[in-house]
Amino acid sequence: MSAIPGASVHEKFANFSIVQTDYKKVGEHGIRADVLIPKDVPSGKRPVIVRFHGGSLVYGDSIYFADWFPPWLLELATKHGAVIISANYRFLPEATGVEILSDVDDVWSWLHSTELSNLLSTVVGLELDLDRILAAGESAGGVLSLYLALTHPDEIRAATVAYPMVNIDPPALYTPSKSELLPFVPESVIEEHLQSVKPGDVESSSMTPQRTELAAACFQHNKILDFYVRGTETSPLHRDRLFQTQRLESPGQKLPRGGIAIIHGAEDDMVMAEASRRFVSKAREVLKDGQGNRVVLSVQPGGHGFDAAASLDEPWLSEVLKIAVDTWVE
Repeated sequence: MSAIPGASVHEKFANFSIVQTDYKKVGEHGIRADVLIPKDVPSGKRPVIVRFHGGSLVYGDSIYFADWFPPWLLELATKHGAVIISANYRFLPEATGVEILSDVDDVWSWLHSTELSNLLSTVVGLELDLDRILAAGESAGGVLSLYLALTHPDEIRAATVAYPMVNIDPPALYTPSKSELLPFVPESVIEEHLQSVKPGDVESSSMTPQRTELAAACFQHNKILDFYVRGTETSPLHRDRLFQTQRLESPGQKLPRGGIAIIHGAEDDMVMAEASRRFVSKAREVLKDGQGNRVVLSVQPGGHGFDAAASLDEPWLSEVLKIAVDTWVE
């Protein structure tokens, strides 16, 4: 195995080398993680960004969904010589929310495994600094980033989250109008897809027009939550961790010491900014010892994915990220 040049995937990864490997298998289906390494990475242990992509939990990919990979996150990794672990996960409706969260757990275990450390040592002569971990994610991936940060608050330094899909947390907050980002798709598309799914089918990477259409239908007809909560009886542990806003009320819940930095577009018509405001308000209401003040939110003009061209140098972004980033790299 060898690293591939990032430019072979997309021009925005030109300053990175990428190591691709499966971090787990479900039956015969491998679920891939991509390790993005800055070309001029300094020697010594390197800080880590664990990142999850968006796509309504229904479609997308860890790097081939490149238009939705925030450029500022790549700038952040380059600036600090950090390694990005960008992982895929199983998709609804073939999988359940419980299974998706178990994939996130397995990413965490793999991150700390000798399998990964040996791979990076052999292929690129690199060692990860697992005392400096930043969780990151956008939209659906923002939910998974929050899940990871709330599950391992003492081991993760901080989290950066973009327009997280916490609108599915009860009571669900649905946008009053259809998104300008998605064409209208009839609900029958969902039923036709479900009829085609066979037991054991797994999807963890897809950007086909058919899959994109399925995701649009699930979003427009408010089916994501229904698929997400199926099968919760199989895992009481994950059942209690499905909704990150509610988790803030769990006895003894803590935050990473660098907190959680959230950004959201004011005109987001897929995940309302009110969902992020609700998360921040709940954190400040219920967390003890002033921990709620570690959750910061910046709402900026724009819609879903408004940061697609944002630079780390923009004052609003550097300001909201400052505490999280400073704590991560210290």
